[in-house]
Amino acid sequence: MNFTDDDIKRIKDASASHLIDVVQDFQNLRKSGTSYICDCPVCKASKKFSIHPVKDIYGCFSCHQVNGVGALDYLMRVEKKEFPDALEYLAHKFNVILDQRPEQKKKQIEKMKKGSKKAKGNDVCSFCSKMLSDSGLTFEDVTAKIYKTGDTKSIFEARTFHPGTINGSGEIDSSGDDVIIEYYDLEGMPVTYSRKDHRKKDTGERKEYFRVRWQFPDAHLDKEGKPFKYKSPSGSGTPIYIPEKLRRMYKEKEQIPRLYIQEGEKKAEKACKHGVPSIAVSGIQNLGSKENSSLPEDLVKIITTCGVKEVAFIFDSDWDDISTNIRLNDRVEKRPYCFFYAAKNFKEYMRTLKNRNIYVEVFVGHIQKNEAGDKGLDDLLSNTLKDHEDELAKDIEFACNQKKGLGKYVEMFKVTTWTDHKLQELWCLHSHEAFAERHKDILKNLPEFVFGRYRWKFDDTGKVVLAQPFDDDEKFWEEVEKKDRGGDPRIEYQFCYVNSHNFLQNRGFGRLRRLDKTYQFIHLDPPVVQAIDASDARDYLFQFAKHYCKKEVNEMLIKGVSQYVGPDKLSLLNFIEPNFIKPNRESQYFYFDTKCWYITKDSVQEMGYENISHHIWAEQRKMIPSKYLGYPLITFKVDQENHYTYSISKDGEKCHYLLFLKNASNFSWRKSEVEKDADEENENRIHLLSKLCAIGYMIMEAKDNNVSKAVVGMDGKQSEVGDSNGRSGKSLIGELMRCAIPTAYIPGKRSDLFNDQFVWNDVLENTKLVFIDDVLQNFNFEFLFPNITGDWSVNYKGGRRITIPFSASPKIYIATNHAIRGSGSSFTDRQWLLAFSDYYNDSRKPIDDFGTLFFSEWDFDQWNLTWNLLANCIQLYLQFGVVQAPGERLEQRKLRQEMGETLISWADEYFSSNEHLNQRLVRKDLYDAFCTYDPAQRKFISPTAFKKKFIMYCDWKGYIFNPHKYDSKTGKPFQLDKDGRPIIDDKAGGIEYFTVGTGSYTGDGIPEDDSANEQTLIDF
Repeated sequence: MNFTDDDIKRIKDASASHLIDVVQDFQNLRKSGTSYICDCPVCKASKKFSIHPVKDIYGCFSCHQVNGVGALDYLMRVEKKEFPDALEYLAHKFNVILDQRPEQKKKQIEKMKKGSKKAKGNDVCSFCSKMLSDSGLTFEDVTAKIYKTGDTKSIFEARTFHPGTINGSGEIDSSGDDVIIEYYDLEGMPVTYSRKDHRKKDTGERKEYFRVRWQFPDAHLDKEGKPFKYKSPSGSGTPIYIPEKLRRMYKEKEQIPRLYIQEGEKKAEKACKHGVPSIAVSGIQNLGSKENSSLPEDLVKIITTCGVKEVAFIFDSDWDDISTNIRLNDRVEKRPYCFFYAAKNFKEYMRTLKNRNIYVEVFVGHIQKNEAGDKGLDDLLSNTLKDHEDELAKDIEFACNQKKGLGKYVEMFKVTTWTDHKLQELWCLHSHEAFAERHKDILKNLPEFVFGRYRWKFDDTGKVVLAQPFDDDEKFWEEVEKKDRGGDPRIEYQFCYVNSHNFLQNRGFGRLRRLDKTYQFIHLDPPVVQAIDASDARDYLFQFAKHYCKKEVNEMLIKGVSQYVGPDKLSLLNFIEPNFIKPNRESQYFYFDTKCWYITKDSVQEMGYENISHHIWAEQRKMIPSKYLGYPLITFKVDQENHYTYSISKDGEKCHYLLFLKNASNFSWRKSEVEKDADEENENRIHLLSKLCAIGYMIMEAKDNNVSKAVVGMDGKQSEVGDSNGRSGKSLIGELMRCAIPTAYIPGKRSDLFNDQFVWNDVLENTKLVFIDDVLQNFNFEFLFPNITGDWSVNYKGGRRITIPFSASPKIYIATNHAIRGSGSSFTDRQWLLAFSDYYNDSRKPIDDFGTLFFSEWDFDQWNLTWNLLANCIQLYLQFGVVQAPGERLEQRKLRQEMGETLISWADEYFSSNEHLNQRLVRKDLYDAFCTYDPAQRKFISPTAFKKKFIMYCDWKGYIFNPHKYDSKTGKPFQLDKDGRPIIDDKAGGIEYFTVGTGSYTGDGIPEDDSANEQTLIDF
């Protein structure tokens, strides 16, 4: 809603002296003398928040974090309302009748007629037709003569704008009613891009580039929760759009004295139609390549072939506007800075042409605001300049050659030789006074506003002053009057060390004591704790002086920078003890931009930061407006026979990550529905639940001595030892954790990984997870035993050493293409194994199913669904606990890893003959036969190790080792040792025998062992 100055004045007058009436709408007040009190909405201190109805002021006597004057200030500062929302609330509460807005005359739009030449046979009722008509364009205007990939070099016509949409896989669906915009290069060939995988590596596949313009942007939100109009394929880059008229000028080598760059394809088509030769970029920041900071080659070709001498970037008429939806903590210069950086980058890109001996003049311009409200160049041409469009080209020419650059419809600036500081002056970004004066109409009505790092406001005289005044004991300089040699008085400025410490400490700067008794500089801006360097505190003080202090004070600071605010002086700042919450095993918090979630086994509560009293690290807070959907995305049930079932909600079916986990848990995907049996389906469901619970376990901060495990993601598909299946999606769990919680990433491909004394150098005190990615075949898991179940010792480069207690130490996730070596309870009790099917592999990747790269190219909806899924995972973990993946696949893979491919190959060949099965064979003969098969193995595999691997081979193949040592009816061993372990060795006459039984062999007739002393135990 827009408010006039008169509206704002009457709203403020109506709410004056009514602070108490507004506050009681949000707080439970009780009278205390002449004031009213309640619990502080920020620090939660009991009865410390006071409202003085006569003075119309409020504040907290405990935290001093909130205080102000008036109802408008309270709504914005305490209730976090945007300026228009606060005004609307007050207007409604105090029945302020707002001024009537004059209705803007809607411009007459000439619609395309069905079957006309302009329509080119397209549906004139589509959104695409309406959008083109709004800009004064027809389908004929956007018709290009192009080649198509695979065509036999024949030219044909195609509409670069046409109706359509994209489906869930990111492919064009011509049945939709959004707008598809296709791109063609200077030769008329489709613009293509190299498709990338989730690690942003080229796959070698080329795809045609396009953009989609949504008909309903509110239904499509970015990762910050804001609607967006356009979308391009993931990882496709930002090529330039070339209208057909400009393509024809290039092919005919027609001279173009000045080339224009427009933001948006429609503007470029409309400009070319009326004699303003233009190309288009998809956004003001998208002119050059972000990978190598270079201009598109097609743009360079146009400049060289058509003799371009000047290049101009034209912004819309809102180029200098600030947002009207401002919160008190929003930086008001954020939007103008976007335009400044666009102009700066444009100028720098054009300067790179000098390396090719190409010299052009660089202009930046914008459309002038007018009564008709024309925003872009296409609006101006189709509205104000309708039927005399040629005036625009003349006006631009006049402005470019006029000293002030001011035309009737545009304003142009020649910035070829401008410095960055000079360019900043266009938006008044060089000075808070100039910026505040430029936007005074909006900023004067705010209680305060943030520019740079400081808060400002307009006082009663209309002067811009600091909104956070400092006390006398915070004044870090002193003015001392002295006399020079001539006896004349002069002022000398001296630095006050104690006051400088007061200044910084009162603004949240201080030290945090580490575990090793050293300290870390921090900045506490409740509830967020930010780890900083000494230079950050110094810069804060210097920036304050730059904006608020005299030149002489700044001179003093610059001269003595290291002396006044060096690390040694700042080391005397007070220690701060943040109120970090102690994790518990029953709940977990998620922190977002304005809200946090409190997650328990049965519920997820959304709450504002005013409802929490503890502090958090900055890394824990995700600056996205996530919203809890109100219900789990997936729920599981289990019956008495251990059969699992689950149901996925409608929103769950849209969650890419949940569907990815479902696919990665599907080990029967090659089978038809008829071929699948109930046990296989149940196993797949357990695999999915295992992954979800493991994610919940890792993302919970609480540590439990009873559940001390490293989560290990490995391939469920068997392969030869040393072979690396890979590409099954194991690392995507670790990458999700990196996006969600503070994670230390350790590449696992190094053979000397644990010989590096600084291997844990990136593990900090607030690290919640260590992600060891892609470990090698012989990974030494035993090295991690003390880290999993005990304290975590870290050697840092530079000499520091700390020991993180178990309760605060990070958890571990390991992704591997191989089985983890090691057997026995010491290993199994410390592992939570996750098996990944080969649904995703070298030829099929998640991007093939979902049409977008995970994490980096997700929009708001996908991120919001994923955060809901993470909350869901925590609840599943709290409900089911540790759910190990069905072990048969993983056990088989571990056995193969332990045996080695050489022994498997020899044994398969040796026992392919039936004469070797169900027969007593001399152990030494078998070992000699194995060593004859591969003599090199005698160095590495001793007779004892051979026996152990041989027993594993029998287990792996389903044979029975020494079957005559078992009761054929009960299957139990005949003899047990004193510890209850089976005695299955077969020794007679000083010779040990191996028998490989197939199940039907009972061993009748074999003589008894001649000596009990020859029985030995087999260590499993």
